[in-house]
Amino acid sequence: MSAGPPKILPSPIEKDGKLDGAIDPIHRIIVCTLCRDIPTGIRSGESLCVDLRSRLSAHHEPAVANGFTIEGIECMAGCSRPLTVAFQAPGKAAYLFGSIDAEADAGDLVRFASLYASLPDGWCNSGQRPPRLAGKTLARIPGAIAGERR
Repeated sequence: MSAGPPKILPSPIEKDGKLDGAIDPIHRIIVCTLCRDIPTGIRSGESLCVDLRSRLSAHHEPAVANGFTIEGIECMAGCSRPLTVAFQAPGKAAYLFGSIDAEADAGDLVRFASLYASLPDGWCNSGQRPPRLAGKTLARIPGAIAGERR
């Protein structure tokens, strides 16, 4: 594990923090780039980021095609269930998925992105999630409500 803060890798299609020619993205997909696939030992996070960027940018729904940034980060502490992928948006529940197969699960990650973009609070149950992700949910964290303090 590296020392210091994790290195965040921005989307290569971003300019000045925004998708080129797109609306301001409000959703984030974060992929661990340090995780090694258990069967192969290969770090597939970077290639998954590239694949997701390509798939999302070609999506027929503008909220999906233009509403997400995809970032790689060196560790999300899901080491026992590599590869980990998180979804976040302001005011929405966040999700952390583990045991992701970069090739086999990419389509369901895009399907989840479409679902997630459509949910006002991000909340869904396991039956609503794409089949390959239903058993891979490590965490669902309620979204913060603006101005709420306890």
